[in-house]
Amino acid sequence: LAVARGHKEMASRRAAILVEAFGSEGATPFFPKDERIRQLLRDALNEAKDPLGSYLEELDGRHFEILIDAFRSHEVPRGANVIVEGRLVEDSTPGLFVLEVGKLEAWKIDKSRPDKEDRVQVYQEPGSVFGELAVIHQAPRAATVEAVEASKIWSVSRQTVVKITRSFQEAKRMYYDRKLQSVHLLQPLGREERQQVIECLRPRVYGAGDLIIYEGDEGHEFFLLIEGEASAIKEGRVVASYLPGDYFGELALLSASPRAASVVAETECTLAVLFESDFRRLLGPLAEFHRPREARQSRQSQQSRQSRGSSRGSCGSCRSVSEDRNWRPSQTTGRRATFDMEMQRSSRAEDRYTSRMSRMSRS
Repeated sequence: LAVARGHKEMASRRAAILVEAFGSEGATPFFPKDERIRQLLRDALNEAKDPLGSYLEELDGRHFEILIDAFRSHEVPRGANVIVEGRLVEDSTPGLFVLEVGKLEAWKIDKSRPDKEDRVQVYQEPGSVFGELAVIHQAPRAATVEAVEASKIWSVSRQTVVKITRSFQEAKRMYYDRKLQSVHLLQPLGREERQQVIECLRPRVYGAGDLIIYEGDEGHEFFLLIEGEASAIKEGRVVASYLPGDYFGELALLSASPRAASVVAETECTLAVLFESDFRRLLGPLAEFHRPREARQSRQSQQSRQSRGSSRGSCGSCRSVSEDRNWRPSQTTGRRATFDMEMQRSSRAEDRYTSRMSRMSRS
């Protein structure tokens, strides 16, 4: 790190970029850190504003933790430049930063007076994130960030961020492609068409007993059940059961009518969600949507019984999906998916639904 001689002495300001070796090509770096720091980094990234928030939003638990592993620490002396305006971010140099302790300021050259700088940001809260724009967009640094007091920061290289997100996207495509091939509704689609659907899917996880759809609400989402079991409930009675490969929520989108029934998660459920605009564009023309719902449910139930045989009792049992243990999608509500693929079927859906409604009415 180089010490700057003052904010107004532009000609003498040294270009002080943190340059670190992040391991051999193809390797993902690992730097040990205690749980306090890991949680600091998790919170910082989970709460990051857009565009970084959206960029990292879909990372599942495993890829997210790999990213946390890759952050390394730097002690920054007072007056040292962390990043310098106008500099490109090289793949192997630190690109994204999180403040642990200290105080830094961001200064930007005034275009009308090149010899003058304006302070545009102060970073002093633990978990403050900076440097993300140049990492995401591969653009020159938009400002210079300098330590105004001795600070400690954590960084990860652009190369590592890109590598992890690309690895996740490839895993996501492979995972969903396998799942979508088993969905009767999507069987008319070819591989390229499935990939278009996959690009628009957003993963979401619900806990056992959570309401996925509430009867009477407006419908703006279509759901594909990836893992777990769910039930449709109307007037306190189960009117349909959903297993992996089943789908629901399409009728409210097609008819612009309220949800006809509530859907509750019987076990922890991973769903792929398609928003209304994408649903209409990609799936609306399929003739399957226009068939009577009873015929679809009858066919789905028959297929489920044939595929599971007599082993699936009325109460169910622990079900393992061993072929998918290496990856599960995350949800979008902040809690990232775990890797425990064993799912326990809990008590009857009606009981959970009644309990949930009772809690909601009291609150």
